[in-house]
Amino acid sequence: MYYQIKKTNALYKFLLVVSFLFINGCKAKHPEAVVLQQKPIEAVQVVQADDNSPQYVGFYTAQRIISVSSLREGKIKTIPVNEGEIIHKNDILAILNNTDSKLLLAQAQNEFEAARANTLQLSDLVKRSNGLDAIGALSTSAIKDRQSALSVARAKEKVAKEAEKLAESQEQQSMIRAPEDGTIIKISTQAGALAGVGSEIAVMAAGNPEIDVELYDSKSVNIGEKAEIKFMEDTNTSVAHGKVVRISPYFDPDTKVRHARVSLETPLPIPFNSSVFVKLLPDQAKNLVRIPLTALFYKQNMPCVWVIDEDRQHIKEQHITIVNLSGQDAIVAGLLPEQLVVSTGPDVLRHEDIVKIVQMDDHS
Repeated sequence: MYYQIKKTNALYKFLLVVSFLFINGCKAKHPEAVVLQQKPIEAVQVVQADDNSPQYVGFYTAQRIISVSSLREGKIKTIPVNEGEIIHKNDILAILNNTDSKLLLAQAQNEFEAARANTLQLSDLVKRSNGLDAIGALSTSAIKDRQSALSVARAKEKVAKEAEKLAESQEQQSMIRAPEDGTIIKISTQAGALAGVGSEIAVMAAGNPEIDVELYDSKSVNIGEKAEIKFMEDTNTSVAHGKVVRISPYFDPDTKVRHARVSLETPLPIPFNSSVFVKLLPDQAKNLVRIPLTALFYKQNMPCVWVIDEDRQHIKEQHITIVNLSGQDAIVAGLLPEQLVVSTGPDVLRHEDIVKIVQMDDHS
């Protein structure tokens, strides 16, 4: 009996050890699942933009803005033009005090005339000397002296001519002229002021009238698109029309702004640099939506948002195109209405993050 009990106890202990090893083996093969921590986020629902033709700010300008400068030093005698005046190529914009240049020109002209007269006189003398040495009327050395004197006179005449050209150039530089047709938009100095070489005298607008439009991404605008321009004339709002002719290939890294140029059919009756409103009229309406500015982040200088999947736990990066800004919102292309995007703190998120919406912002 004792032997049977002892045998039973040993078997019991053996079964306990086997069970223990089996349980530990199961735990090693099937570890407990690790629960990923969800990042709390705020979300907002994308809404359709009210107007699919956004309005931009622009400035009235011209195809070319030219700074006209002085080519010599001097005191400004007079400025015969005014700001806003239409001028033509070679019109005089300013005159420098040119007393010295006039004296130099007169002196150079007199010296050239004297040198020219001396050359003509010696040239005639040499012609009349030809053949006189053959008949013994004039020595060969005397004829050579006359020919040498003529060569020296011609050289002096050439130097005098160059001096006259230089004096004429300095005289012309005292009169500052318009390089082409245009409009004076700024007089940078005044009569009586001293001007140095390179001093700005005036600024003029030349070429076709244009509107410089501030864009937030050139992809939202195409060359050739028609444009409607609204501007204030007296106390009334007037409308003009044009089309996009150029788009800058770069943007300001701080403001994220690009520039486009809209060519006008006719000049506007407002001063240059006046602000206007521009509405672009694409052939096909664009699907534009509105999101808060806080939802934006930039990757390689490209605007992006985090779009939340249907399971509301995963996110994916979405590139967008900013078309315009409206208060605290951005009007963008690249999203669909009713999509959910992360509305705050997008910079701290990563692709592998699991998220949990803790607040749904009202963006209606």
